Amino acid sequence: MDKNKTKDIIILSINPIYAHAILSGKKTVEFRRNGVPAKIKKIVIYSTKPDQKILGYCDVVKCIVDSPKNLWHDFGKYGFISYDDFSKYYNKYKVGKCYMLENPLQLKNPLPLEKCKTLSAPPQSFAYLDKNEMRNLIRRKKHYPQMFRQVQAHINDNK
Repeated sequence: MDKNKTKDIIILSINPIYAHAILSGKKTVEFRRNGVPAKIKKIVIYSTKPDQKILGYCDVVKCIVDSPKNLWHDFGKYGFISYDDFSKYYNKYKVGKCYMLENPLQLKNPLPLEKCKTLSAPPQSFAYLDKNEMRNLIRRKKHYPQMFRQVQAHINDNK
């Protein structure tokens, strides 16, 4: 790995409905199947078509690895996703990940991907972010939306 990249900050491609829900505080968990590391501190949010921009970032409090059935039972109501869509996403998968999110920050001016020096194309699964790129994103932040009281209580229950 490039020494300028960090192992604990990743960028994810996220559907605009879910990306905006994270940044507004309506979605406090992110479900993923395979490949994305469990031990990360921040997720940078790249919103896919039609936005096609980096909209913001959030902190990762914890990552739970479990069966989709258990993930839905414990965290489904925080995921801003229907049971049918969740089931389709995890179809034939026996294990999934649930990232517990907090402190989402929206960028004042969303960043088009071509201005991101770390990536030349949207990440298919995830990509590690360059440390300098993260510093630049921090300078663009806008505000914290509402705090995540419901998921925070759930996090404490799962420690």
